[in-house]
Amino acid sequence: MKVLAGIFLALLAVIYFLPAFMSRSDEINGTSREAVYKSAIKVKRYLNTDERVLFDTALGILDKIKTEEGPDAFVETVDGKNPEEIVETAKHEVNLKIAAGHPDFKQYSSWDDMIQKLTSGNGRKPSVRSYTSPDYSPRNSERPDRPQ
Repeated sequence: MKVLAGIFLALLAVIYFLPAFMSRSDEINGTSREAVYKSAIKVKRYLNTDERVLFDTALGILDKIKTEEGPDAFVETVDGKNPEEIVETAKHEVNLKIAAGHPDFKQYSSWDDMIQKLTSGNGRKPSVRSYTSPDYSPRNSERPDRPQ
């Protein structure tokens, strides 16, 4: 009887927890603005750092551009799209704004120029000395703050 109860509880646990671990969504839910940003958080879990920064930038820019067009334009634009489609949509919209001479985008010459300027300095910077470089040895390092 105890074995049967244990099997039953294990089965219930699997049924309860499996959807939480197996549900991977890569589309934005556009039912509302809040749903868009909640689903964006879930989508970003599966992106590497560079893709995440690009996706965040694209989503924010689309929000800014489309909110000017109307309250539901942003939600309708991103509904059902995956991160790559959102980046492409933002790229297209920004290039249209740049070509039209929009004052918010006049300092940029293209989408790539804008991304480069907005994300410069946000990446990892190489350290002054690398432990993998052939000329660096911890034994030969100097420590000016300690007496010799």
